[in-house]
Amino acid sequence: MKTYRSFLLLPVFCIVFTIAYLTVSAQSRPQQRPHLSTRSYAGKDTTVRTGVLTFFPTNFVASTMKIGYEFRLTQNKGLKLLGSYGSSANQSNASSGNDYYSLNSFSEFGLEAQLRFYVLKGRPSLNGLYMAPYLLYKSMNYTYSSQNPITFLPENASGTTSDFSIGYVIGYQILYNSSFSLDMFVGGGINSISGDNTHGNLGTDIFGYYKGIMIHPGIGIGIAF
Repeated sequence: MKTYRSFLLLPVFCIVFTIAYLTVSAQSRPQQRPHLSTRSYAGKDTTVRTGVLTFFPTNFVASTMKIGYEFRLTQNKGLKLLGSYGSSANQSNASSGNDYYSLNSFSEFGLEAQLRFYVLKGRPSLNGLYMAPYLLYKSMNYTYSSQNPITFLPENASGTTSDFSIGYVIGYQILYNSSFSLDMFVGGGINSISGDNTHGNLGTDIFGYYKGIMIHPGIGIGIAF
């Protein structure tokens, strides 16, 4: 229990420290238009952007569609809101095998918010290296094959599980003059599981619905406005 509480306090401490440090730095920094190096920004974006629409194509591998939109708050801050929806179904019966996630079928939705602090000086807004605390919630309804304890025959069972996560990511976003964007981040956080998967017993079958610490990566492409 003490070890779990220590892990829980770690991302909270990082979030509080980052917000406090970057807020003080922003207040003490002179408010002027950043000087952009033409050589280092050849082909990259020098336009003041107010938002970025991002798609995450790698999530299609998990039968899930994920999109996000980042709002420019200040020169060095952005708020990224993301949503996802996944669905897959096997039309066969319980004895004929399972679909993705080792389940017969599932439907899932998720919501996420990232408060991004861009730390490199002399860059356009929404551009460059950033650090971001995040909040994530997702829920899944699913069916799977089980064995009847009396007849020992396969049968379908259903369940619902949800996940609330708080954590921290470090990423890099590049905006080009063509309005094309590339966003990459990696991090992790503490997962709290509820529903039929409260004890995390389906963790080996359902990626992401683990109890405890979980990695949180992402790669997206999009359009800047």
